[in-house]
Order: sequence, then structure tokens, then C-alpha cells
Amino acid sequence: MNGTQSIPVGPQEPSDNSSERSRRIDSAAWAVFFIWVGVTMLVHLPWAWFLVGVGVFILGAQICRWQMSLKVDGFGVACGVIFLAGGVWELLALQWPLAPILLILLGGYLLRKAVWH
Repeated sequence: MNGTQSIPVGPQEPSDNSSERSRRIDSAAWAVFFIWVGVTMLVHLPWAWFLVGVGVFILGAQICRWQMSLKVDGFGVACGVIFLAGGVWELLALQWPLAPILLILLGGYLLRKAVWH
């Protein structure tokens, strides 16, 4: 044996590739979501605050992906914006029906993407 080989000593860190980082972000986002559901149920937060929180968590996960140079999910961003906008809309008690319009726009976008791609 020549002296240039290195022999690993002790436990080795698994390689942290992009799929592992992506899985960790997804797992953390789901964990925070379930914690948020529990908190909102426990303290009886209004529906609007639940929606705002979910929107923030979804967008936060996408920001983490972007910061770690991972692929940002456009559908996740759209859902996060819709949840956040819906929650703020409810908090402001605006009369114009935002949720149906946003759902129609999202459905149209998904249909367009499915048909033309």
C-alpha cells in the first residue's frame, strides 16, 4: 500500500445531495403544518389565521429550496400565495369573492399546463 490512501475513521456523514435536502425540507414543512393545525385547533384561532399560516409555511419551504439552490415548485408557490391571499382577504373582511376566483385561475393554469405541455 502506498501512503496516499486514506482510511475512514469513525462514522461517516452521508452525502447531502439535492434529493436528500429536498426531502428534509418537505419533511420539515409537513411537521410544521401538523404543529400549526394542532395549535390553531387548541387555541381556537379563526380560519383566516390558519390560512395565513399555511400560506407562510408553503412559501417558506419554497424560499428554503431557492436558498439551497434546489428547484422551486411553481405549484407550491401558487398554492402558498392563494392560501396567504385568502387568509388576508378573510382578515380584512373584503366582500369580493376571492377564493372562488383564485381557485378558478389555479384550475385554469393547471389545465393549460396539462394540455399544452
